[in-house]
Amino acid sequence: MSLTKTDAQSSKAPKEASYQAEFLLGAVSPSQYPEEDLPEIAFAGRSNAGKSSLLNSLLNRRKLARVSSMPGRTRELNFFLIDKSWRLVDLPGYGFARVDRRQRNVWEQGIGDYLSTRRNLRAVALLLDIRRGVTDHDEEMLEYLFQRGIPVIIVATKIDKLKANPRRAAMQKLKAEIKEKAPLLIASPVATSSLDGKGMPELRALIKQVLET
Repeated sequence: MSLTKTDAQSSKAPKEASYQAEFLLGAVSPSQYPEEDLPEIAFAGRSNAGKSSLLNSLLNRRKLARVSSMPGRTRELNFFLIDKSWRLVDLPGYGFARVDRRQRNVWEQGIGDYLSTRRNLRAVALLLDIRRGVTDHDEEMLEYLFQRGIPVIIVATKIDKLKANPRRAAMQKLKAEIKEKAPLLIASPVATSSLDGKGMPELRALIKQVLET
């Protein structure tokens, strides 16, 4: 994923829903991370789970996060300053099969370094493609987070890809799968669509709740 530093607001969401978002830096090691002086919420997900599109929709910006032509290539952790009061951390996508094991290990180490050491991390928003449910890689990430006591927000993405009845069935299945694996869930999974903005108010409210706790 490549990122731009400034962008215009999207016309698809009301102005009052927008954040002031500034790209700070991309880091590949803890020595490059910003100071732990502001709360952070990290966004994680399997490659192709729709993280870039969701971040653009959530922040009410166009192409603040831009999808790479080769998913899984970027191994940087991208830090954004939001409303000058907290940071959003975009973690590299995991579970991309078309890269060699050595490269996967580099990415996984980078994610692990951040999740294991960052004292100002308030929660991780874990994105799951509603059409695929909880994959083996997602289960590994959930277990990793829960072992470290990190609160989790489950975000179901791409709900616009399913019609109403299959969508309801997929959400019920996802909730049932998560219920067994999620002792530190902040709330029930949030169903979202980056295309039309569904679920974004709920997700913003959960983020506010986490930051104010």
